[in-house]
Amino acid sequence: MTKSENKGTLFFVHRGPLLPYVRASILQARSATSNSSIVLLSDQPRESLPSEIACQVTHAQLQEYSGSADSFETIYRFDGSNPLEYTRGNFQRWFHVQSFCEAHSISGPLLVLDSDAYLYQAMDQVVPQLSTPMTVVDAVGPQFTFFLTTKALADFTEFLIRSFRTESGFERLKDFVRESNDAGVPHVSDMAAFGVYARSHGLEDLGATDRNDIIFCENIGSPQGLVMNALGKKVTTRQGRRYFTKQNGRRVLAGGVHLQGGNKDLWPYFVDTSVKRTLAQHSPRDYADARRKAR
Repeated sequence: MTKSENKGTLFFVHRGPLLPYVRASILQARSATSNSSIVLLSDQPRESLPSEIACQVTHAQLQEYSGSADSFETIYRFDGSNPLEYTRGNFQRWFHVQSFCEAHSISGPLLVLDSDAYLYQAMDQVVPQLSTPMTVVDAVGPQFTFFLTTKALADFTEFLIRSFRTESGFERLKDFVRESNDAGVPHVSDMAAFGVYARSHGLEDLGATDRNDIIFCENIGSPQGLVMNALGKKVTTRQGRRYFTKQNGRRVLAGGVHLQGGNKDLWPYFVDTSVKRTLAQHSPRDYADARRKAR
């Protein structure tokens, strides 16, 4: 794909084997945005990638782009209840993405997706509507993070460095956790950092239901004014486009949905038919197991 044809770059940063829900997320992203490049930053060797994934992504080893992430590790302060490596890695991923962009002269726009986030709208459909150079979901969420430029990403990583290097910066993160009184932000995670940064920089919230165009959200948790069903936020498909439904009955485009925690097993209900077909063909046992768990 030539540079002029590329409608942005999507990033997945994932440690460990690509379990079915991760493969489904990558394939769903490709189905949603065919003109964008997809980069998978991983600690797994390329030869271990399933063939249906290897042909869709640019694969790179995390360790090859770990300089700034390693530097951040020297100032990182662990204040959490999840495993240290997991919590720290969620912060470091932004530095890995930045290093890759710098090494390959990528200027943006960028979209960083969680490994359990399922994208429905192409980047070039979302980016023109954004009002800030970086976005957040539901005030604290990094599940679908757009950066219009790599400068916006660099500004955010600089904020992370200041937050951990200085006492005042780290206190702001801890204060945010205390003020939130929210089970979703129980400790100093990257969600706390997103919350502080979004509030101080007025970031556009893609999960706000007063948006009139596209909404990105968790599939469970607060209804947010959207109609719920047994699977979480109700998602309907019309003429190939997915919609959430507001309580007043009005449909709004679904930009993507995040299947957090145990809801990852529900992925067969949240991906395109082409994704299910591909995984059923290449990994029939994994696909059958996923369907069984999702019942």
